[in-house]
Amino acid sequence: MADAVLASAFSPCGLYLVCGTACGWVHIWKIGADGLHLAPSLRASFRAHHATLYALCFVPRAEGHLLVSGADEEIRAWEWERLLAPPAGEPAPLVVLHNPRQPQRRGALGQLTDTAAFSFDPSARLLYSAAGDGNAYAWDLKALAPAHTLQGEGEPLYCLSVRGGHQQVLTGGEEGVVRLWDVRSCRCEHKLRPDLPPLAPSGGGETAGLGAVSCLALDDSAGWLVAGWSDGFLCSVEMQTLACVACMPTAAPPQAVCFEAASEFRFFSVGAEPGLYSWDLSGHLDSRATCSSPSVFSVAAAALPGGGQIVAAGGVDCTVDLFTDPSHRAVTISMPSGV
Repeated sequence: MADAVLASAFSPCGLYLVCGTACGWVHIWKIGADGLHLAPSLRASFRAHHATLYALCFVPRAEGHLLVSGADEEIRAWEWERLLAPPAGEPAPLVVLHNPRQPQRRGALGQLTDTAAFSFDPSARLLYSAAGDGNAYAWDLKALAPAHTLQGEGEPLYCLSVRGGHQQVLTGGEEGVVRLWDVRSCRCEHKLRPDLPPLAPSGGGETAGLGAVSCLALDDSAGWLVAGWSDGFLCSVEMQTLACVACMPTAAPPQAVCFEAASEFRFFSVGAEPGLYSWDLSGHLDSRATCSSPSVFSVAAAALPGGGQIVAAGGVDCTVDLFTDPSHRAVTISMPSGV
């Protein structure tokens, strides 16, 4: 897929956009403005991995933030402030973690696995990662080792989110269900599918497969979940009661979702088509804007320092579209070529 943009994240201050690509590059853009118009400028580029980069995450620390990225075999982290004033050459990561390889028969080890998603638990100071072996790992970044493992069924995980303050983690992947984990016991408390209890009414029978869980997101209050299934629909769930509020059909398989900046009721979705969709949790579609890429893999939103919000949607055409109004594109930025 050439150097497609597979991951994106805004810095905690909202002034920078970080893009991760299929060739392992990280590009950092400063989101400036020329009058009323966005004027993003490339601040830094470096080869973070020699494999496809699937995930990006900011982790807060007392002295600043870490930028964490994930690809095949390795998770790496850099001091964010140093990346903004990069030295000559490739910046060395402060942290390098290797995904565990599961023991097999006769002392053999399982295959190396990739990291598809991250989520940070501020209460426990643990970074959770979704791995291709079906497990979610909780990483202690001081000890540089897994603190505990949420043991899946072996099907690859694609998405993950920490439910802050509730000691819960949600994961989704090829298995086709959203698992709700209790991190104290490391046990799965619920398997969520819109056609099965507890989301479906009691007594509802299992129907044909809905495809993989391709994406999920929690709002800032952790009271609402939105998840997408690869058969082409999104589902909103009220987390207190685990009630399915709405199922929203999509024109193509959804590939990423995120909530609006500072909103608990509205969210964005992108998928295997050139569109950015804006929804509310009741299932109402507010707007659809055309994206430059025929397939969009990542979406991120942040509040602008002067008010309003900015949304970034990156895809297969090595571009990222920026929106200040979700109904139309403000500007498209192209990733550097030949770096």
